[in-house]
Amino acid sequence: MTQVVTRIPAYSNESMLHYCKTLLSILSKSHNTKVGRGKKAKVTKVFKHKQDPDVIDRLINSIEHYKKLNQMKNRKVGSFEIIKYKIVIQSGNPKIEIEMIKVLDEDGEYIKFARLKDVIGYLSKYPVTFRPI
Repeated sequence: MTQVVTRIPAYSNESMLHYCKTLLSILSKSHNTKVGRGKKAKVTKVFKHKQDPDVIDRLINSIEHYKKLNQMKNRKVGSFEIIKYKIVIQSGNPKIEIEMIKVLDEDGEYIKFARLKDVIGYLSKYPVTFRPI
């Protein structure tokens, strides 16, 4: 998912998902056209608007991206798991340097990775586990 439709200011994840689905439905509209004459005439589907595969791929990627973001919003944080960390001894005192934190929901399922500065206020409110080195 390298390219997605950029967020429109004041649109939520749900609004962007609806917007991308609307654009995709507009671009994928088609109508039937007869090709040929007589018995050999065939009916083919022709798109109403010009199709650019890059635009269609970008809309599909955007729908998946905003759908995932919308689902993440509905999940509640259950715990944190410290994935990467180092134990460093500074001036005779051991200290833990945290590099990567995984946010888990109430069922222990992955939600996302987070930066320490983003979740430092929540570490005391939820259970924290350390993955063995």
